[in-house]
Amino acid sequence: MSATEDRAHTVARGLWAYAEMRARPTGDAAAIIDTVLTQLESALRRWVGAEGYAALLSRSVALTMPSQPILASIADLGGAEGAPAGAASPPLDAAASREAVVALLVTMMSQLGAIIGAPMAIHLIELSGTAAPRGLADPDDTDTPS
Repeated sequence: MSATEDRAHTVARGLWAYAEMRARPTGDAAAIIDTVLTQLESALRRWVGAEGYAALLSRSVALTMPSQPILASIADLGGAEGAPAGAASPPLDAAASREAVVALLVTMMSQLGAIIGAPMAIHLIELSGTAAPRGLADPDDTDTPS
């Protein structure tokens, strides 16, 4: 594994851990996945636009799905959107979900890296999935400075 791939995996695992912390007290895999994808979408749409984000996610899911079929069970990725309303979906396995989402994030970094360069893509996704640095507005922050 190259240094770039190693860094992408480290960032992806870190984003999962950060989302796991934010998804408490429930902490189930679905809540963690929702936290990861919501934070990532919110931030990346600012950089690549709604259509760019949709294309990046769609392409990354298509490339990751063969090795991570559990992605088909994740509603936000289009796998379970055909389920009847109110139908209970089986709980997602936490370890398998983590590996699938980490693989998806690495693929997203790779796809975005082909356009803007790997180091920039990794850094952008890392910033997109974590708390805003001090002095910058966090998208979840409802307080306004006075």
